[in-house]
Amino acid sequence: MAIELKSAVIVGGGPVGLILAVALAKQGKAVTVIEKNSFEQGEAGSFDGRVLALTYGSMQFLEKLGLGAALQPYITPIEHVHVSQKGYLGLTYLHADEMQVPALGYSITAADLGKVLWHQVKADANIETFSGSGLVEFGVENDYQKVSFQQGDGVQVRTTQLLVGADGTQSAVRKQLGLTMTEKSYQAFGVISKVTTAEPANGWAFERFTETGPVALLPMQGNEHKAVWVVPEQQIDSVRNMDDQVFLEAFSAQIGERFGGFEQVSERVVYPLIETYVPNFIGPRAVLMGNAAHTQHPVAAQGLNLGIADIIEFIEMAVSTPDIGEAEFLSTYAQNRHHHHQSVMGLTDSLIQLFQAPSPVVGHFRGLGLMAMHSLPRLRKRFASFTMGLNHD
Repeated sequence: MAIELKSAVIVGGGPVGLILAVALAKQGKAVTVIEKNSFEQGEAGSFDGRVLALTYGSMQFLEKLGLGAALQPYITPIEHVHVSQKGYLGLTYLHADEMQVPALGYSITAADLGKVLWHQVKADANIETFSGSGLVEFGVENDYQKVSFQQGDGVQVRTTQLLVGADGTQSAVRKQLGLTMTEKSYQAFGVISKVTTAEPANGWAFERFTETGPVALLPMQGNEHKAVWVVPEQQIDSVRNMDDQVFLEAFSAQIGERFGGFEQVSERVVYPLIETYVPNFIGPRAVLMGNAAHTQHPVAAQGLNLGIADIIEFIEMAVSTPDIGEAEFLSTYAQNRHHHHQSVMGLTDSLIQLFQAPSPVVGHFRGLGLMAMHSLPRLRKRFASFTMGLNHD
C-alpha cells in the first residue's frame, strides 16, 4: 500500500504553527499538526488570557488567509501611539491616518486568536490534527522525513517533505536536530496584566521608556488595556508582593496617569526576559519557526509578528516550489530570514541600551531624537513602517 506523503508535519499547535498550517493548506498542501497539549491550550499554553499585539502587516496576511471576518469581533485597532521617556523632554506620536491605514496594529487576547485559528484548522480538509500527541522521533528515510508521535496508547507515523518545529523555546525538534541556541538575559522580568481605567482608550497605545525599563499600555475593548512593565531582577520580588492598589500606583508612577486613572488590575503574569536565537534554524528536511527559532524582548512588540513575517516569506517562496523540504529551498529561505532577524534583534538591543542609559547627557540626546522624529514626518513614517511589519525584506 502506498504511503501518503505530507507536505509538512508541524510540531506545535501555537499561533505560528497553526497560521503556517492554514497558509500551506490554502496552497493545496497536505499538512499534519501534532500538539502535546489540548487544542485550546496550544503550544506551552500559547492560548491563555494574555493579550497579543498584531502589526498591521501581520493582520493583512491573516486577512489574505481568509481569517479577517472571524477575527473582527475580537480585535481592537491601535490607531495612535504615544512614545515618551520619563524624566526628560521629548516625545513623538504615530498616527494611523498619517500612514494612510485603518490601524497601526491590533490587540487581541491569545485565547480569542486561538479560538479562530483552531476553528479554521479543524474545518480544513487539507489539515489533520492530533492533540495530546508527543513527538517520539524523526529521521530522514528514503529522502523524506519519517515522523513518529504518540497518540493515545499507540504510535502514529507520517512521512513528509518537511518537518516544522514550532514547539516553543524548549523545542523538542531543535534538541533532536542538535541545533545550537544562543541565550542572552536582560536581567529583567516582564510583568503583564490587564488594567481598567476610568475612561476608554479610544485606540491610543502608550510606550514610555524609563531608566529601569519600558512600560506600555495597549488598548483593548471598552476601558481595558494590556499593561506591560519591565522590572529589573533586583526589584521583581518587591513588585510581585504588591497588592492591587499599590501595584496600580507604582505602575501609574512609571507610565503617568492615563485615561482618568487606573481603577482595577488583573492577576499578573511574570516571566524572565531572555533573548534566544538559533543561528542555524534548518536541518535535513526540517526548519524551526516562531519561538523555537527566536524570542525577543517585548520592547518592540515583534515576537509573534517576527514569526508571522517568517511565514509570509516561506509561503511566498512555497507557491512555486513542489518540494518545500528540498535543501536548496530551505537554504535560500534561511539566508533571506537571517538578515531580517538580525535587524529586529538589533533594533531591540539599540532601544534598550539607548533608553536605559543612566547618563543625563544621554537622556537629553534621547529627547532630541524623539523631538526630531516628531518634527520630521519622513523619519517618523520610516520608523512606523518598521513597527507595522511592512518591511519584511
